[in-house]
Amino acid sequence: MRQYTAMRKANRNFWGRWYQMNMRCINNEPAYEDVSVCAEWHIELSGEQGFLNFAEDMMEDFDEDLTLDRIDPRGQYDAHNCRWVSRTVQNRNTRWHKYSERGQALTKMYEKWGRNKAVKQRFWSRHKRGWSFDDIVNVPPDQSNRYSKIRHQKPKKSTKSKYFGKILGWFKPKSSV
Repeated sequence: MRQYTAMRKANRNFWGRWYQMNMRCINNEPAYEDVSVCAEWHIELSGEQGFLNFAEDMMEDFDEDLTLDRIDPRGQYDAHNCRWVSRTVQNRNTRWHKYSERGQALTKMYEKWGRNKAVKQRFWSRHKRGWSFDDIVNVPPDQSNRYSKIRHQKPKKSTKSKYFGKILGWFKPKSSV
């Protein structure tokens, strides 16, 4: 008990990460319904010893700027499936990115065209317009949006034709209502 209290007070942020991990799984938060914490780290099964076991396994690499991440997003929280990573790495290591067809297509597009805001906007724009995932990834940017817009545009009339059209009576006057 003394060791637990002393470690908890000395490492508040580390203890908070362990506690939050347990609470997400115990409370069945929507993204964690099928995720569990191993018995050695579990707050209800191991109690205070769970934190000491977690500290023994994970304290060495802990940094306050990093977050706790599961290497396999479908796996449970345990010593072999957890690591400390930046938020960017954690956001890219989600079930959505790794296992959905849409996430895999976005990842391929990033690999092919680079990781920037324009590529992400292009992906979502094409997806909203009903493109197949293969077309989203493989059609180059210069042959998609701009080409289809130019192809469907009507030619603009010059200002001279508008002026002479009014003089010659080609345009009907606007009716006032």
